[in-house]
Amino acid sequence: MRSLFLKIFLWFWLAMVLVSLTLILSSLWSESRQSRTRDEAMDRTMTPLIADDIAEVYDRAGKQAFAAFLARGKDSFPWQVYLFDPEGKEALDRPASQEMRGLLSLALISQGTEVLHQGNSRLVAQWLRTASGKPYVVVLALSHPPSPLFLPAPSQVQLLRFLIVLLIVGLVCFAITRHITSPILALRNASKQLAGGNLAARVTSLAPARRDALADLSHDFNHMAEQIQSLMSSQQRLIGDISHELRSPLARLGVALGLAQRSANPETSVSLNRIERETYRLNEIISGLLQLSRVEATGENFRKQPVHLASLLEEIVSDADFEATSRNRSVRILESCASQFSGDPELIRSAVENVVRNAVNYTAEGTEVQVSLLHPQPDLALIRVRDHGPGVPESSLESIFEPFYRVENSRDRATGGTGLGLSITERAIRAHAGSVRAHNDPSGGLVIELCLPVTRPANTPLLA
Repeated sequence: MRSLFLKIFLWFWLAMVLVSLTLILSSLWSESRQSRTRDEAMDRTMTPLIADDIAEVYDRAGKQAFAAFLARGKDSFPWQVYLFDPEGKEALDRPASQEMRGLLSLALISQGTEVLHQGNSRLVAQWLRTASGKPYVVVLALSHPPSPLFLPAPSQVQLLRFLIVLLIVGLVCFAITRHITSPILALRNASKQLAGGNLAARVTSLAPARRDALADLSHDFNHMAEQIQSLMSSQQRLIGDISHELRSPLARLGVALGLAQRSANPETSVSLNRIERETYRLNEIISGLLQLSRVEATGENFRKQPVHLASLLEEIVSDADFEATSRNRSVRILESCASQFSGDPELIRSAVENVVRNAVNYTAEGTEVQVSLLHPQPDLALIRVRDHGPGVPESSLESIFEPFYRVENSRDRATGGTGLGLSITERAIRAHAGSVRAHNDPSGGLVIELCLPVTRPANTPLLA
């Protein structure tokens, strides 16, 4: 059970039900004790009067008159009458239970009133002397119905009452649980949006009048999100501004370098050529930073238009294959299906092209980079790019999409580019509500998969 709302609701509901049942049972137990106390007080008050009349009948009129007296009152009084002499002999020779004999002994000893409760019945023994001076013990066997759990009512009515109690308790628990969990759920939703890259995510669903720790936590979260958004915006502006400012001196450096190369002697040409390569590399880094800054600043606010992924992929693979041929490598489309995507064509082109060119850089000589366009789901396009290079350590698969991240050994500065290509790819695909993941193929090489939502897929393969 993962739902916090359901957990809290069930615990509250169970606690309220147990408390309600405890109150009901304790009330019934208390009522039962009070009822027993009242009955015993009544017995000690009334039994001496009743017992005296019963014993006088037997003492004056004899056994037969006593039996007739009991027969006449059989249907009038809610008790059974037993009369014992001091030797324990019952007047009408009726058998007496062990409990009755024990109570009789207590009454003879105390010469007063003794009461014994037995479930829903009780025995009351009264010692007395008649007018003639003879001692007797009168025992009354009384019974009373059990106390009802509720007011006497049919079972359907009692069931309805119980369901009403459960409903009221459930509504109260629902309101309490909702009051507790609503800010938590709002915080969770905002946290997921913030983790997904939406820096504008805020907690806005709390009532303004709420003044508790959860409301304070929500305000703190909003403040934290504002600080993160401000820092990220400042960072993006700084990268963009620095990149723009570096463009001008780099351009002037290139012009000066060209002039110097015209008049350079063979000894200085080697150094100037090295300066030219490093200048070109620095220009690539700045171009990548500008493009990365553009992707992050644009987010999902770019102008969308139909993009035919199959045609776009063919163009990218054709250009990459032309360049790869000079390095004894090749790029080939294994499978492609017609599909239409809504987004920015240049961003998508850059994203896919970065992955393909990265694969060309690292695939072994004499091998090919394999590209596929698949539809694992009707509304999802999967662009799969596989090289035949050394692959990437499992611990670095998530990190290769970070800016300037480099894998040691085989993918170092001697073979790699600027370290921004895959970062640009990841941000561009994410801005189009897609996802990127990388994994090593079991037979060798790195596989990068780009998932994009499509608006009009087709199941007919174009190439196979």
